[in-house]
Amino acid sequence: MVSGDVMRRAEALAARLTAAGWLTSGAVRSALRDVPRHAFVPPLAWTGEGDRVAEADDPQRWLDLAYADEAIITQLDDGATDAATGDGRYTSSLSAPSTVVSLLELLDLEDGHRVLDIGTGNGWTAALLARIVGPGNVTSVEVDPAVAERASATLTSLGSPPALVVGDGADGWAPGAPYDRVHATCAVAEIPYAWIEQTRPGGVIVTPYAPGFGSGHELRLVVLPDGTAVGRFTGYASYMMMRSHRHPEWNPAPLAVRRSTTEIDPRTLGYAPAGADLAMGAALPGVQARGHHDGDTYTLRLWSPHAWATATYRPGRTVFDVEQAGDHPLWDHATTAYFQWITQGSPGRDHYTLTVTPEDEHVRLHRPTNTTTPR
Repeated sequence: MVSGDVMRRAEALAARLTAAGWLTSGAVRSALRDVPRHAFVPPLAWTGEGDRVAEADDPQRWLDLAYADEAIITQLDDGATDAATGDGRYTSSLSAPSTVVSLLELLDLEDGHRVLDIGTGNGWTAALLARIVGPGNVTSVEVDPAVAERASATLTSLGSPPALVVGDGADGWAPGAPYDRVHATCAVAEIPYAWIEQTRPGGVIVTPYAPGFGSGHELRLVVLPDGTAVGRFTGYASYMMMRSHRHPEWNPAPLAVRRSTTEIDPRTLGYAPAGADLAMGAALPGVQARGHHDGDTYTLRLWSPHAWATATYRPGRTVFDVEQAGDHPLWDHATTAYFQWITQGSPGRDHYTLTVTPEDEHVRLHRPTNTTTPR
């Protein structure tokens, strides 16, 4: 494992990301080459699929994985399960370089910018940020003390580490405010207002956003002088949820069930594109939506604290079973929102804006005369 070999791999990774259109910033490209990704990879590397690769057994394959465009699992079940077993819920990872680069480029970083990094994890992204804006300008917050300790050791070994804080990233880190940029490596169900309070006017917040209805999104917000923030959805983002923002699991309450049928294939909503997810999610605030496969059968599940619904596709059927329970007919509301989205021209996610105020947040279609129901 020679330094020249590592440098060639880092250069090759940067070249692949550039060719794929992910990497366009010279500053991000330099950081990607200068910060050794393999230093943050655990001795037993695993992407969640395929074989696990131990550095001691096969150092070249281990390096191949370290410089591949793959996420590497670093924790299961909040540390309760040994990651080497590969059996548990993924709760921390070394994110894939393409997703990391995508968020970093949205920040529009300049030398000297003060950056709040939410979710230190293994520390690689914090190291990239420190390389771009200077280690004294980066504060990184990690909720898990054990994860933070490992990241601190790695960052210290590389020299000039950023400031590391153990705490809930939803609270930000007020002692270091104001920040020019806020960067999150975990998804949030809603934007913590503390981030806006701690960002100077004109500052940028970039985060994965996953309110719970369908797919997750890249989100870039700009903070306004009046203490609000406005932004756009720029692409797809699949990140682990911030611990304090994790969505409730499907666990239908024992409520009176109303049964009906529908001619609408549940997959029409369940497989809908991201723009439809935003429209339906805005119309059904606080509602979770997930598809469940059982062989050839597909069930769309909708749930909130006080209601739930299922709509089930079965092969060969021309009508589909619907069950609804609780104080709101969630399936009916979801289909209404979906077809409203259709009548609006099926806009993509990039046609929607998010506005965050001290009281709430609103997803809106970016046409003054066409807005979805506020969250």
